[in-house]
Amino acid sequence: MPKKMPNEDNGIAFEGRNPSTLFREFAAECMESAQTASSPEKRALYMKMASVWHQMAQRWEKKGQPSP
Repeated sequence: MPKKMPNEDNGIAFEGRNPSTLFREFAAECMESAQTASSPEKRALYMKMASVWHQMAQRWEKKGQPSP
């Protein structure tokens, strides 16, 4: 069963850094791997992973914003 993201930030930092920053770095790494992938299937997988990391960063940032 997949774990859900925490409901509150509570000042959480991974490796002393903001999670959304790390998620964006993971997305960038996936995009770099896609560029050198040995097959179209691997390229598509890396691009999908990059998309998911990017979405995670956006969700983390959105949940940290005050509601209107």
